[in-house]
Amino acid sequence: MPEHRWSPPIHPDLPEDQPLGIDAPPAPARVSGYPAVWVQVDFTRSGPQRCPGFVEQADEDTVYVQLVHMGFVHHVWLPRDRVTKRSLKAQGRR
Repeated sequence: MPEHRWSPPIHPDLPEDQPLGIDAPPAPARVSGYPAVWVQVDFTRSGPQRCPGFVEQADEDTVYVQLVHMGFVHHVWLPRDRVTKRSLKAQGRR
């Protein structure tokens, strides 16, 4: 059935629930390897949430994190104290 090929979902509208972050620092540094983290972030509608995420940029006091909440990808700057390391399970045979 070639006429019914799968494609990822498209979200034409922005989500109503947006993360609340802080302003970006003047000269952040790129982080190698995209470390996995747990993120404590406040959202406009659902309030505080703990989400898994990945660090993209950082400086001494702030971190730029990519996270997924309610099916939408968000990028937000947060204070470093709201981000904690998480470990990923090793990929093994199934």
